[in-house]
Amino acid sequence: MMTFLNSISGWVILLLGLAISIGLHEIGHLWPAKKFGVKVTKYMIGFGPTLFSRKRGDTEYGIKAIPLGGYIQMIGMLPPSSAFKNASFRRATSEEVIAPEDADKTFYRLAPWKKLIIMFGGPFANLLIALVLSIVLLSGFGQYGRTTSIQGVVQCVPTEANPNCDQVGEPSPSATAGLKAEDQIVEINGKRVKLWSEVESIMSANVNKDIPITVLRSGIEQDLTIKPVEMTLGGVTKVYLGVYLKVEKFKLSPVAAVQELGTMLGSTAQMIVQLPVQAISAVAEINPNVERDQNGAISIVGLGQFSGDIASNSEISLEDKFASQLGLLMSLNVALFVFNMIPLVPLDGGHIAAGLYEWAKRGIWRLRGKKLEQPVDTSKMMPVAFFVAGLLLLLSVVLIVRDIVNPLQF
Repeated sequence: MMTFLNSISGWVILLLGLAISIGLHEIGHLWPAKKFGVKVTKYMIGFGPTLFSRKRGDTEYGIKAIPLGGYIQMIGMLPPSSAFKNASFRRATSEEVIAPEDADKTFYRLAPWKKLIIMFGGPFANLLIALVLSIVLLSGFGQYGRTTSIQGVVQCVPTEANPNCDQVGEPSPSATAGLKAEDQIVEINGKRVKLWSEVESIMSANVNKDIPITVLRSGIEQDLTIKPVEMTLGGVTKVYLGVYLKVEKFKLSPVAAVQELGTMLGSTAQMIVQLPVQAISAVAEINPNVERDQNGAISIVGLGQFSGDIASNSEISLEDKFASQLGLLMSLNVALFVFNMIPLVPLDGGHIAAGLYEWAKRGIWRLRGKKLEQPVDTSKMMPVAFFVAGLLLLLSVVLIVRDIVNPLQF
């Protein structure tokens, strides 16, 4: 019973953290919009039926039943267009619904740079949350990671035919160099090292080359020579030394924590670029007998499973549970930032791209001695918006079904 309650608490923490992140994202839009005089009629966290709302000034603030998104509603988000006056659907920003006294409170009348600030405010809030969490988590709590201390030495280079070194094979670089358990690598190729990532970087630049390596053995530094090689296993090629490493918790400096955040932003962007491929893989994995890709995309259901597993695991300390939840929340905000910066409507990145286009267009007209009176109409991108929204919905359904039918084993 207690395990079940702990698992539920993990879901609650995840959804609460997601709702707070989304709420701050929307405040990132709301605050500059009001500062620039735009009338904001709604600020909502979630979708679906409204659970609670209260109106203050021009804005109705509320919470909806499904905490998986949010929005603010600004009047005049799109400029009036005669092409829409007889359409089967009317834009909430057309002349017919904007009161005369609100004519100067529309979004479309703003200078492009103000539009950019408003639209970037949301993703920037998520980036700021991720930045704060990265410093708190990595510099305050620390993280577990591979050290340069050797726990054991693999005697051969694994191959497809001999992955576990059950047979005598090509000696591993570490075995050939004479590395031993309890050794600590302190220098490689003339550079002092403290992190395994530094060792990997040097190895990658010196494949099949004899390079000096210094280890601390029984308190005494010893100089050896090692020759990193490439190993291909499971279709993946990587640089190989042949060591098992000790895992310890260590704290990073704030600067290093920010660098780690930058690495996470890059890897998240790379994953999002590969979403079409991820979707195809997810369809193939809707089968409990198919092995899941541990590094593949994951839905909110999968994240909830992960959060619940952490909360219900009695072998994890309370401090590590809290740190893991912070790490999950940091990853969520990184994903929200990168995803919303995709330059396609209805995402913020699409509106940012439109703002940049308008800014450039106004500049060109200014150089020609003219003034651009009509703002850029992003409604022309609506077919793309509907297509993108449809793809995102389809991808979400596929990922959720896959995570239910074939959950990832954490």
